[in-house]
Amino acid sequence: MYIDTHSRESMEESICSILHMHPIELRNQLRIIDNTSADDDDYIHRLDLFIAEHVDTYPDEILLFHLARRLHGTEDSKEGRNLADLLLTDNPFSLFLKNYNIEFIKGEQHIDVRYKGNIVDWDKCWKGNASYMKSRLGYFKGREDFCFNGFAMKDLLYRNSYARELSGVPEFLGQLIECLQCSNVGRKYMDESDYYCYEYRLPLSIVMFDDHDDYSDALKQRYLLRCVLQRIYQYQISNPRFMYDHDNPILRLADDYTIPSEYYVGREIVTYDMLK
Repeated sequence: MYIDTHSRESMEESICSILHMHPIELRNQLRIIDNTSADDDDYIHRLDLFIAEHVDTYPDEILLFHLARRLHGTEDSKEGRNLADLLLTDNPFSLFLKNYNIEFIKGEQHIDVRYKGNIVDWDKCWKGNASYMKSRLGYFKGREDFCFNGFAMKDLLYRNSYARELSGVPEFLGQLIECLQCSNVGRKYMDESDYYCYEYRLPLSIVMFDDHDDYSDALKQRYLLRCVLQRIYQYQISNPRFMYDHDNPILRLADDYTIPSEYYVGREIVTYDMLK
């Protein structure tokens, strides 16, 4: 069971089914919780009590929405590759970079980058964010960052500032070409790719919430319900035209995990008009 987060209506329908509650009653209950809470901490506490009182079957799956540019002809690939898998195997992305003399080599502790035949020394890189590159390439043991990630809610996703940032070249590629001073690679990638939102339906047990990666499955279930209830209530008290996506939970997988195609749900191309 999962919560459909595509829209306000789908979230409300999913939540009401889980709570065994009519939408009007749900709206009244959320208003009472807000009006009787002494402060933010009390509000969260009351929401958690409300969840514990009314939920007998918790969601055990979650939708993940991943934003990324895909090279033309590769959009049918359904796997969600982690960064190490993407860089160290032969695939359209790594082969695209290889055409510009950028290659990736698995080292003992991290991934090396070879540019024009030379291994890049990030400590002698004066352009771009070398610390970011070292982090993404696994230089900091115990703090590797290869993970595949995405968002839990689709309803306002295209109003998220990060969604606009990702409409350009991927963050990793943007920093790579800035450090290597090869902006032509970024322009070519933009010309040969389109921007997509990929949707996956995953077991909640394999997903981590960013900044809450120590949560047990039970805590993840309650946290997800709380986030969705808060979003539903925001619709109730706000003008949807002026709502933004600042509180959309960020989801990530283990650094060595590639999402298999069996969890793929679908994709849609994201146009600039959709990001306005």
